[in-house]
Amino acid sequence: MKMTRQHFQALATACAEIIIRINADRSQSEAIIDEIVSVCEQSNPHFQPLKFGEWIQDILVKNS
Repeated sequence: MKMTRQHFQALATACAEIIIRINADRSQSEAIIDEIVSVCEQSNPHFQPLKFGEWIQDILVKNS
């Protein structure tokens, strides 16, 4: 299945919520993000990992 921008944004939101919910430290957060990025990269060759990371960081900052 080819994921779209909306799918990636929903995954970024879910990823940030997981990080917040489990109170993940930096290494745990990076591991979570890396796993999701890996799946996204396989889904769509136009996936932008840096943009995905920015979306997550924006959510984390807003919730801190």
